[in-house]
Amino acid sequence: MVNVIKSKFEGSGKEGDFSWMITQPHHERTLFIFNDNEGEFYDHFNGGSHTCGKGGGNAGIRPYQCKPHERATGIPTGTYDHGPHHMGYTSLDDHVKEVLADAFTQLEALLKSGRFDSVAFSWDDETKLGGRIFETAQPVRDYIVENIIAIANRC
Repeated sequence: MVNVIKSKFEGSGKEGDFSWMITQPHHERTLFIFNDNEGEFYDHFNGGSHTCGKGGGNAGIRPYQCKPHERATGIPTGTYDHGPHHMGYTSLDDHVKEVLADAFTQLEALLKSGRFDSVAFSWDDETKLGGRIFETAQPVRDYIVENIIAIANRC
């Protein structure tokens, strides 16, 4: 079973700041989940080479998904494409479930590698899944958090 860290951002340079946490020796066996956008997620998922740039918010750790020993993985919470999920998944429809299934498959494979004893994701006491760039619907946030915890409990 992998330990789940519900990480609350409360300022730079301390616990809760993924860009700081990922460099700390006591987190060397922690896999960090960042809120990704669908386009960048699939570019990386499908083997794209230009998906290592820093993003906003907790996606500032995106470059760590491209290191030889991957330390971060993205879970999409919306898209920049124009359409129903522009700037945040608005519902847990079939498209969103399919995208998240791909992200959960990747998460589970990384946790089953045996390299991690903890997984960290952004937590918010009100919405569960932290994140402010996209306006992600609460049922989607709930679904993501439930699946992160279930996967960690299986690994």
